[in-house]
Amino acid sequence: MDERERERQQAVGRVQDTERDELVSRLRLHEERAVVEILPQQHGAVTIRRVVTERQEVVPITLRSERLEITVQEGAGGQAMLNGEALEVGRTYEVPLYEERAQVEKQVYPLSDVTITKQARTYTQTEEITLRREELDVEDPQGLVRDRTMPEGHKP
Repeated sequence: MDERERERQQAVGRVQDTERDELVSRLRLHEERAVVEILPQQHGAVTIRRVVTERQEVVPITLRSERLEITVQEGAGGQAMLNGEALEVGRTYEVPLYEERAQVEKQVYPLSDVTITKQARTYTQTEEITLRREELDVEDPQGLVRDRTMPEGHKP
């Protein structure tokens, strides 16, 4: 507008300078990002258990006993009595005085200590991966793009 035209419009009324933006298109740009999933892989397994074996063993036990032998001889004269009964001549009587008996018990003793440990190792593995990213590329062979500063309070 030239100067005269502007003055004429101001005389008639206020000049309203308006711009309207028209939405032409919206683009959503994407990029790839690496997502790592850790997959457990079991190589094998072991079973740890106690196994009890049995064996027969012969254990020698020495026991002791004591007994009293009474034999009445002929012609010795007199009479021998045992528990109020007369003993016969020539016969041998046994009276147990002491006797040991075996009572076998089993006791558990520690044989060896076994330590079981598990080691976990953490390490970092690096992988090289190519990730793509979209960017906006505007070609302006005629040079139409110009830099415009937006007025304050104006929404883009």
